[in-house]
Amino acid sequence: MRKLLPTPLLALLVLALSFVTVAPAVARADPRDFTLVNESSVTIGYAYVSPADVGDWEADVLGDDVLPPQQRVNITFSNDTAGRCSYDIKVVGTAGETGYLWAVDLCATATVTFTD
Repeated sequence: MRKLLPTPLLALLVLALSFVTVAPAVARADPRDFTLVNESSVTIGYAYVSPADVGDWEADVLGDDVLPPQQRVNITFSNDTAGRCSYDIKVVGTAGETGYLWAVDLCATATVTFTD
């Protein structure tokens, strides 16, 4: 006859195993992932992040969302391109205001902030 673990102990064991399973995914986060912070008085309608050595802007990383003043959003990369850390960032306000940051080392920073 099998002896089952008491319910609280079994729940604790399942919880502990879930942390072991999730931990490797967290450890492999792309080093370029960052938080975009809007400390301006403008609602950001579009945000573009492109390698500094590329002449064109990539797709809008906000998609259908906007970034209101005093808010933040996490920007994540879907894959790691080894050795590429320098990126240009362009934001466009909902009324057409434009801001740029050039050659940002996203491998060395976790937060990018736009202000007035």
